[in-house]
Amino acid sequence: MTAGHDTVVLVVQDGDSTSPDEVARWLREHLEGWPDFDVLLIGQVVGELYDNARRHGSPPYVLELVLDRWREALVVSVRDRAVRRSAPWRSAAGLLLVDALSARWGVLTQATFTTVWAELLFRD
Repeated sequence: MTAGHDTVVLVVQDGDSTSPDEVARWLREHLEGWPDFDVLLIGQVVGELYDNARRHGSPPYVLELVLDRWREALVVSVRDRAVRRSAPWRSAAGLLLVDALSARWGVLTQATFTTVWAELLFRD
């Protein structure tokens, strides 16, 4: 993630093929050189969103990190294939943590997938 506006994507084709630990390793590789605190913060948010997708959705899971250096922001999103939920979204413990750690977050539900995203700001 070195240009002014960078994106990295990880696609997990089935739920058993990529563990949360493997996602954490992938994330650390892409955040090499970042301050330790930022890596910890991003890792916590990514972990919560990925766990949420595995718990409530089905594969494929698409994890995307979009860095906007000019805004000093990183948007983390995890998309899963999910049936439409009949009840409105409720914040469970993991999403409450995402809410506390991010500038903002949200849910985009479409006919065949759900994306949960969070925006993290890194201003000094």
